[in-house]
Amino acid sequence: MKGFLTGFLAATVLLAAASGVRADETVQLLCDFSYGRLEVSVNYTRETVNGATAMITDKEIVWTPPGENQGLAIVNRYTGIMEISRGRKAYTGMCRRKAAK
Repeated sequence: MKGFLTGFLAATVLLAAASGVRADETVQLLCDFSYGRLEVSVNYTRETVNGATAMITDKEIVWTPPGENQGLAIVNRYTGIMEISRGRKAYTGMCRRKAAK
């Protein structure tokens, strides 16, 4: 009986530890601009966009895309409108969730 109880407690502890781990919640967005299409990977768990640190709120997703001309990218989570600025240039596009395969 003692061996069973020890095994049961060990299994319970492992189960409790594993249940706290959850998979990363990632969403793929397709954003259409007049010059082309941009695919964006938003990881809500890690708060990143395409691997870059992002500020994610219930209203918007904001991050600095990598590159020479540091800019700012904002996706409005209510409308799906994405705005990207790089230096004096600004671009506006429309994002939608990529269909799962």
